[in-house]
Amino acid sequence: MQLFVVTLVLTVVIFAECVVTKQPNIVFFLADDLGWNDVGFHGSQQVKTPFIDSLAKSGIILNNYYTASMCTPSRASLMSGRYPFRVGLQNFVIDSGERKGIPLEFKLMPEYLNKLGYESHMVGKWHLGSFQKNYTPTYRGFESFYGYYYGSNDYYDHQRTVYTDDGSHQLWWGLDWHLDINQKMSNVYSDFGNYSSHAFADRACNLIKNHDFDSKPIFMYVAFQNVHTASFMDNLQVPRESEDLFPNIWHKWRRKYLGMVYELDLAIEKIFKSLQSKGILDNTIIIFSSDNGGAVDGFGDNWADNFPLRASKSYYYEGGVRSSAFVWGNLFKNRSGQIAQNLMHITDWLPTLVDFAGGNSTELSTNDIDGISMSKILTNQSAPSPRDELPLNINSMTDLKAIRYKNFKYLLNPNDFGDESYSGWYKAPGTYPDRNETMEPDTMPAQIWCGDIPKGIDFSCYSVITGLNECLYDIENDPCEYNNLVDNPNYLDVKQMLLEKLEKWEKLALPPQNPPFDQSGDPKMQGYIWQPWTDNPDLPNYPCSTKKHEPLKI
Repeated sequence: MQLFVVTLVLTVVIFAECVVTKQPNIVFFLADDLGWNDVGFHGSQQVKTPFIDSLAKSGIILNNYYTASMCTPSRASLMSGRYPFRVGLQNFVIDSGERKGIPLEFKLMPEYLNKLGYESHMVGKWHLGSFQKNYTPTYRGFESFYGYYYGSNDYYDHQRTVYTDDGSHQLWWGLDWHLDINQKMSNVYSDFGNYSSHAFADRACNLIKNHDFDSKPIFMYVAFQNVHTASFMDNLQVPRESEDLFPNIWHKWRRKYLGMVYELDLAIEKIFKSLQSKGILDNTIIIFSSDNGGAVDGFGDNWADNFPLRASKSYYYEGGVRSSAFVWGNLFKNRSGQIAQNLMHITDWLPTLVDFAGGNSTELSTNDIDGISMSKILTNQSAPSPRDELPLNINSMTDLKAIRYKNFKYLLNPNDFGDESYSGWYKAPGTYPDRNETMEPDTMPAQIWCGDIPKGIDFSCYSVITGLNECLYDIENDPCEYNNLVDNPNYLDVKQMLLEKLEKWEKLALPPQNPPFDQSGDPKMQGYIWQPWTDNPDLPNYPCSTKKHEPLKI
């Protein structure tokens, strides 16, 4: 009998040690230009995001989470795990006629995950290079891509119509809607009239329906168009029934914007239900993030709400770079319903997901990535916070520098346009032309509230001592960036410490990609299709190699 018991115990122990945790499916939702206060879980009284809020509140809300201030730099950091100035994409976005992209020597997120046995698919907006085919999604690790290559598009006819920024002010237009599978590239003409978030949700649901989850896990990156502007001809586009849900908002464009946020919520719910019907939710990680803060008060013809955070998209004040984000899934059940205040950056997703996928992020050297794995802190609240330093960006073309260390943040020339036009605080339009949205303090646990905007304070980012456009904030105690401490004698040592840290990072920065305008990028030369226009993968006047990297061992 004793022998039997010992044998049974040993059998159980051996069996337990041999059980391999099944790799989780990973679904990453990226919103475009979503304002900090454009989700219910941050306290907005205007928006309708019931499903996003339900996921956020039952997952972990990431309330100290940062991105870059614009589309391309943020997406480059997400996919590469490197700061934007470490891939040469720190200056503005990839625009028409520009031969720019993440250098081919850098490995991207789907390639890491594929090495671990995943099948990777992308749906939505790319905006990381398409002048040559090797820069497009299916040549960077995704098995399939359905969506558009550039930064903006019509939500219904999927045409991109822009004036060029080269000084000639040419009107370029054409279809930017593609289905690329296993590096076979094709253009899609049959989706005319299909609202983009509907089309993206349908594509994601079909991928889920047809995937064999018993053979391998899936990584699905869904980068929505909502709530970016469409074009200068029709800025904000939404089905009428969704706009009509906000009759109490007097401002036409704010109503449309709110309808677009609601459509985002519906699309995410539809994809979630597809995962549910497949029976795989118990083994799925869901991540939600915006790519940057919202474009406020008509900036870029958009009407987001970052209040009470300061400024707009494209600025390195909190409103431009502190973004809405959360994680959801059984993997985080020990922290379900919590609000994480740990400092986190969009680069951190790559090593974090490598860990969750069964890899070992510690084997990724700083030569490979800048991100820091958050896997321990997301699954165990008592784990030490792994990040206390965050160089947000360094851009030698505009002399922009931004860094956060612990609770302090230093900014020099803190925007991508060289002026302070949208550097204040902007409440969204409310029920009447003379009444903006009201905010009630302490309505949501994740809400930031700094009280009324102080009167009689100089809000400029300027130092009398140096004559430079620089500012220093104690973000933990002043998240709304009311009080510039840059000339305060009590904080001169803090400023010096941050400047020394920036100097270290400047030595590691690549120069901003700044190629000459290429007329060959005009889509009319490609049959009025926005697609690769050259066979030459070289990044003009750039020191990076265009040789494809060797597979990285994990």
